[in-house]
Amino acid sequence: MATLAEQEVKALDLTGQLADVVSEIVHHGPTRHMDLTEILGHIHAIQNAILAQLAARQYPDNYRLLGEK
Repeated sequence: MATLAEQEVKALDLTGQLADVVSEIVHHGPTRHMDLTEILGHIHAIQNAILAQLAARQYPDNYRLLGEK
């Protein structure tokens, strides 16, 4: 079974922590939902890029590892 590399797991854990901290920073005002949606979308994109590493290792003819051709 394919698994994430140790550093990938660490990076995903950090993005989860970042999302938690960001949600504490954003005030509970009228734009909270939209601001969180915008910011968390960027964090989610980072998570997707990291998770794609596993797919790239499983299907090297179809996908590339980050930093590779």
